[in-house]
Parts: sequence; structure tokens; C-alpha cells
Amino acid sequence: MNLKAILKKCTDEDFQYVSEVLDNYASFTNDSKRKKLLRDPSKREELIDLLDEQIRYFGSADLAYFARAVSSRDPGISSSELVADVCEKLKVKIRQGASIEAMLEQLVAATVDKELRSKSAEDLAKTFRDFKIGDKERDLFLEHVKTKGEVLVPLLIEVLGPKVATGVIETVVVGIIARFIGQQAAKKLVTEVIKRNPWLNALGPAVWVASGAWLAFDMQGPAFRKTIPICLYLGLVALRDGREAIAATEVA
Repeated sequence: MNLKAILKKCTDEDFQYVSEVLDNYASFTNDSKRKKLLRDPSKREELIDLLDEQIRYFGSADLAYFARAVSSRDPGISSSELVADVCEKLKVKIRQGASIEAMLEQLVAATVDKELRSKSAEDLAKTFRDFKIGDKERDLFLEHVKTKGEVLVPLLIEVLGPKVATGVIETVVVGIIARFIGQQAAKKLVTEVIKRNPWLNALGPAVWVASGAWLAFDMQGPAFRKTIPICLYLGLVALRDGREAIAATEVA
């Protein structure tokens, strides 16, 4: 499985978001063609092919991309290399050799785990109160946060249930993505999260404020400002139809 298989699961809103992140007029990508395809539902396969090509382009150094292109090889980095590079940059670990869908799910799980562990118990308790999560469930989860060997996302799903846990996971990931695309742009994503999780309506357009653990990435180069939010977002897309391999995630 490659990125195309995940992109085929995207909604119109997902395609719009990925396209906006890819906008870059100083690159080899064809933004005008992508936007034209985006407006034509009958061209979805062609759009998916182009999105896959452009995402993998941003994961590859320009010189290496050009060298592969002129030698008639696939110029972009492979999907698995792309996800592995993002994991390395975010300093999270996942099991290698899995399908791209499993790798993206594990990326989300490891990233959410890192973020939750970086928050104080007080901050987490306040956030869960904002989410209207019951005291019993909140206290049970916070007790487990103190442990070191468990990945927290499977526990989050077990304690809160898939419906509530999915909303929390999506909100956390959008907050981290906001570090790369800005709070205003991220608010559009929050709107889509709330559509899928109406119980989050009480939060309004608020974006999860990611912890200082992600501050170091604010000044990363333009390529990672594209590939990191896109891979995280596609990880959420992958999670929508079931969690293939979250429990296999390793804690960094």
C-alpha cells in the first residue's frame, strides 16, 4: 500500500486541505493543474496521482528529485521513506516494515503520546474537563499517564471509548499541525473535526495549544512544513476506518 491508497479515502474537504498545504509557487510542483483537478470531481484519480507525486516531491531534495527525473525513474521519495523521515524529524518511533496505512496510524499514535506526556497532570485535567469527559474516566487515564512503558492512545480508546477518543486524538493532532501551518489556518481543520465529532461543539473554534515539545519545529525548512502536517493529517484519514496497528507503536 502507498500514499495513493490513503488519498483514495479522502473527502473533498480532505483534498482541499492537502492541496492548500502543498501550495508553493517556487517549486517544481504544478499548483495550477492541481487546483484545476480539485474543481473537477470526475478527475479524482488524476488528482490523487498528482497529489501523491507532489507530496513525495517535497519529501525529496530538489537535486535528487531532478536527477531521478532526468534518468526516467520515479523522481519522488518512496512513501515509506517519506513517513520514516517525518517520524525521525518529530523524534517519534514506529515499527518499520508495516503498510503505509499502519505507519501513518502509528505516527499519529506516537505523536499524540508525546504531546500528552509533555503536558502536566493539571493541564490534562483541565483539558479533559473542557472536553466534558467524566471524572472517573479522566482520573483513570491520568493515573496511567504516570506510567512509562505504555503507549497512551490505545489506553485513551479503552478508557474513553472510540467515539470520544477519536475526537480527542483529532483535536490534539490539529493542535500540533497548527505549529506548522498557523492557528488561523488550523481553525478550518477544527471545523471539520467538530463536524465528525459533534460532542466537541462546546469547544467552539479553539485549537489545542501544543506544548513546548514542538517549539523546535517552528523554524524547520519548507519541505518539512509540508510533509509533517500532511503525514499527520493522512494518519487521521487512515484512522477513520479502523485502527490497523496503533497498539504496535513504540514510545520514543
